[in-house]
Amino acid sequence: MPATRWLFTAVVLLLAASARGQDELGLGKMWTFERPPLAYLEREYGFKPDQRWWNRVRLASLRFGRGCSASFVSPKGLILTNHHCARGNIAQVQGEHDWVRDGFVARDLEDEVRLPGLTVQQLVRMTDVTAAMREGVKGGMSADEVARLLDKNGERIVRKARAEHPELTPQLVKLFQGGIWQLYQYRVFEDIRLVMAPHLQASHFGGDPDNFVYPRYSVDFTFCRAYVDGKPADTSDYHLPWSDGPEEGELVFLTGNPGGTQRLLTRSQLEYNRDARYPRVRELIDNRIAILREFSAASAEREKELRTMILGLENGQKLYRGEHGALTDPEFMQRKETAERAFQGRAAKAGKGGAEIWTRMATLMERKKALEGPRSFHRAGGLPLLLRALALLEFDATGDKNAAEEARDIVCKRDAVQEAFFADHWSRARDWLPEDDPVLQAVLGADEPAAATERLVTGSRLADGEYLDALLRGADVKIADSKDPALVIARVLRPWMKQNREAAAATAAAEDELGARLAGLLFEVYGNDVSPDATFTLRISDGRVLGYPYNGSLAPWRTVFHGMFARHAEFGGKHPFDLPDEWLIAKDRIDMQAAVDFVCTVDSTGGNSGSPVINRHGELVGLLFDGNIESLANEFLYGERVERSVCVHPQGIVEALAKVYRAKRLLRELSR
Repeated sequence: MPATRWLFTAVVLLLAASARGQDELGLGKMWTFERPPLAYLEREYGFKPDQRWWNRVRLASLRFGRGCSASFVSPKGLILTNHHCARGNIAQVQGEHDWVRDGFVARDLEDEVRLPGLTVQQLVRMTDVTAAMREGVKGGMSADEVARLLDKNGERIVRKARAEHPELTPQLVKLFQGGIWQLYQYRVFEDIRLVMAPHLQASHFGGDPDNFVYPRYSVDFTFCRAYVDGKPADTSDYHLPWSDGPEEGELVFLTGNPGGTQRLLTRSQLEYNRDARYPRVRELIDNRIAILREFSAASAEREKELRTMILGLENGQKLYRGEHGALTDPEFMQRKETAERAFQGRAAKAGKGGAEIWTRMATLMERKKALEGPRSFHRAGGLPLLLRALALLEFDATGDKNAAEEARDIVCKRDAVQEAFFADHWSRARDWLPEDDPVLQAVLGADEPAAATERLVTGSRLADGEYLDALLRGADVKIADSKDPALVIARVLRPWMKQNREAAAATAAAEDELGARLAGLLFEVYGNDVSPDATFTLRISDGRVLGYPYNGSLAPWRTVFHGMFARHAEFGGKHPFDLPDEWLIAKDRIDMQAAVDFVCTVDSTGGNSGSPVINRHGELVGLLFDGNIESLANEFLYGERVERSVCVHPQGIVEALAKVYRAKRLLRELSR
């Protein structure tokens, strides 16, 4: 047997054995920094990092914007993340340029461009506040009573944290469905500037067909910089030193902010997702992509305007398709049932009981399924006119001046895309609501959704500022007397929204209560040998750099530039396998054996995009940007048989900086 094949087989067997012993429930390895798995790391890898290692790695790891991760990679506040995490911000500042498509390099510090509204958050304090959150909670309280008390206690904790540390931003974090509560406090960097971004087609090479696929050839990276008081931030004590990348089989760690997993959910909760939530969301995404593509085909300017929205939706489309595919796979659901029975069996053997939790949850999920249509479609459908009408009714009913201000702040300019989304909302609603649904009847009448939308937006006067002011003053016409079509619909819609909101809140409170009980039972049975579901808060995951069986052969642990240019040639340079001209010109300069991407077994999900991959020395050895298609099932049940995280290799980044973009200043900074 060849040496590489032997290493592959040996490590696979080692990982499979450790996974079975460590986590029969499939809860994965998204460890929190306040409960690091010290005994596990020593037992599995012989690795015993000191507190200084943990602190430096934590402070170097960042939450980037509203949905990604990042890291400090130089002493001067330099930040590394994915291109797909920053491209929306880049689009907002590129003006007449097309930096998203064509790339951007700041040649000097003065050329770095501020990205307004973008922040990165650094976790600096962690405090267990479980006792304070549960204060006053007693047996016999209803789910609603517990929920209200938790809200009250949480407000008190956050208020105290802000008073004691006004320089930090607090966040209450619910772990194990409320079994543990943590107070996380962040230093927020608000001045973030763009330093360098590659071409979209290099970072997104292969486009949607290659998304969630491996082997992969994408250099999905971008550099930004944090500034404090107009100067680059001093991060000399906790940045991640650059390295040449990992070796096959090497132990690596992923630090970042996974957005959310659902591994603690019961089988009945997953069945709700399978039968209700995922079909609805998939339909919404599919229809919006079709609508946006039609608008984009009208002109190059429209395509530029809608590009980032389409790319985001395409990513979501493939993600939801893969996750839903796992839920509809009988073999996968059998794995979940096996894990659930193992949990129940251990609980019964230990005399802990808890069987009624699963029974009550199954009953609750039937109620939740029945709510899916009304809760999702008794809404304004995103149409500003209808949102303004609802705000006016709130003001008329309560006299709340905030509602009046909200009505004024809503921009009611005609937007063809918004109107198409609104028409689609009610088109889909016909499949989710009964034919005689009063809201559906109020919106559509006898018309088709597109005609009903046109009738509403042309017949309503709520976009008229003078008419709006008159309504708010109650001068010539009172809100209650107005026959404006948007207000007529809103009067029907508003009580149903309230009823559905209350029903959904009651269901959520009951689900939270059962989830917390389940988490408590989990601790009693398994102790600290399990990790909580993701919450878009900082986690660390361990794994190894390793290929996997693929299409009857093996997927390599890394890909190289030979493969990228070969793929371009094999598809005749046709989109989405076309390389930018600058890359084709640089072909003879690029080291074709340099690594582009690699795979490893670290535990990741959405939100981990932009996460650094580090080695045992705390050096940066990679940049996570995706998972393979097999890993999408990890949302519900973790596995590492063929499930892999896909990362950009440091060699690929350096080759791009040196040979394509001539970014000498950036290369010097990374080498220090």
